[in-house]
Amino acid sequence: MDRAGSVKDLAGELLALKKASGASFAQLSEKTHYAKSSWERWVNGKQFPPRDAVESLAKLCETDPAPLLALWDEEDARRTAPETEAPAAQEPAAPEPDATDAEATETAAPGSAKPRSRRTLWGSVALAVLLVAGAATYAAVALSRADEPSAAPPPKPKAKVGVPATGCTLTACEGRDPKKMNCGADAVTVRTGSIPKDLVIELRYSHACQAAWGRISFAQVGDTVVVNNSDGAAQADVVHYDRDVYTPLIAAPDDGQVWACASVKKNPKPTCTGPFVPSQEKAHQP
Repeated sequence: MDRAGSVKDLAGELLALKKASGASFAQLSEKTHYAKSSWERWVNGKQFPPRDAVESLAKLCETDPAPLLALWDEEDARRTAPETEAPAAQEPAAPEPDATDAEATETAAPGSAKPRSRRTLWGSVALAVLLVAGAATYAAVALSRADEPSAAPPPKPKAKVGVPATGCTLTACEGRDPKKMNCGADAVTVRTGSIPKDLVIELRYSHACQAAWGRISFAQVGDTVVVNNSDGAAQADVVHYDRDVYTPLIAAPDDGQVWACASVKKNPKPTCTGPFVPSQEKAHQP
């Protein structure tokens, strides 16, 4: 199965579940904390969905999520697998050498054997003279260049100082873990918010990855955090244990907006940070 086939199969299963549920994209957004525009892209196979979204739709429709998650895992493995190079073309076999003068002499008529041998002898003498002359010329040129200073090797490009090596940038980061992609190496909190009394919302941004994610702290099990961008994409996660959680990555282009929202289990109405536009706040970039 090719990569497009996996995406289409997964999208077809999501579409079947949506139809079975009878829910609109707006209703799916309200019940799962993902934007309705994101559901439209995922169900129609325009964009690869996050794993949590697939699982949340299965649970919403009261169906076993395991087959859908198996499809998701297969496609995610294909997306992250390195592409293999095509095998190098084999060089054509060298043509067989022509018959030697000796072989030609053996097959020639008896009356022409001696003239052919003389031509071969004089040809060999001439070739030897040319080889000696060529060797002398090469030696003279080599000696004349011995005293010339050798050319300096080209300078090696300098590595960019202060820029961490990352595993992805922009849309290639969407749905990935910021820690595994090393996006946390230069990350800063660019926006904050809170839900009384204790829950803290953070919008985290990585200039090297050109990506962002949301994080909540001092939360309770069942509380949700979502990160959104102005292109209509969204990523979310729910506190399953402990008191904090962060979302997968989302693209944060220079001229686009990103923001984070959170909601508590007892009150699903979200509270959001202000929007962040990377190109307008260079001070946050290393």
